[in-house]
Amino acid sequence: MTEKIWSAEDYFNKAKEFEAQDKLDEAIYFYTEAIESDNGMKKAYFSRAEVFFQEKDYKNALIDYEYLDSLENDEKYLEKRAICYERMRDYGKSLELYVKLLLQDIEPEAYENIYRIVENHPQFKTQIDLKELDALLVKFSSEDKAIKFKKAASETDLDQRNDFLNLYLTLLPKNSSYLYEANIDKADAEVFRYRLCFDKAFREEIKQKERLTEKELNNKYKYNPESLSELNLVYATQKYNEATRYAVNLDQVNYLDNKVKQIVQLASAN
Repeated sequence: MTEKIWSAEDYFNKAKEFEAQDKLDEAIYFYTEAIESDNGMKKAYFSRAEVFFQEKDYKNALIDYEYLDSLENDEKYLEKRAICYERMRDYGKSLELYVKLLLQDIEPEAYENIYRIVENHPQFKTQIDLKELDALLVKFSSEDKAIKFKKAASETDLDQRNDFLNLYLTLLPKNSSYLYEANIDKADAEVFRYRLCFDKAFREEIKQKERLTEKELNNKYKYNPESLSELNLVYATQKYNEATRYAVNLDQVNYLDNKVKQIVQLASAN
């Protein structure tokens, strides 16, 4: 009886069976056999990389992701490489790839990863200046991209929300109809941060409204009084005044005037 000769596809399917059974070592073996039978089988490289990644063997996963990235410029390979380097604690290389990914497709997730690494590893602040990066992103102005950052701003803590709202403003084209409310959103965020830190009555109001203890409130918003001062109120005033440039009627102008008056009262009370 003639022994069956396995094709690359046979090896691949067998590997998939083992992977479905969570027998990852066997899956890697058969993906490797598939690759040796057909070294152009991209799906086998990718599947093997994913299993290596599952097993936290980031070094070998990286080899496969880098090979795939050399064959086709797909963002998923770039992102996977960035994650592998981060998991291997090569934060410099990881940052380099996250920035490349961000500039290819302006997404909050890529910026969030850059932000997280820089904040957790301050030695890289000289390598990645977030303000310089924000300025670079001006070249990618787009309402669609800007709105993604506005949405992301509502899903994160106060300090990062502040950065995402900066990017929301940065990415809006100069003729955007969103500029009026975008400047107000930014100013409101600054006032909210300030009041949460320095206005005890306001903080109690938020705690009661959201049914949070002091600790829960801190965990949710991660507010830091040391990072704030009256300069934040000055900046908020500037943003309210900037919004008047895009107002379309007197009601909007009066609304902004009242916002500025409230800031003056807030500063006087504290």
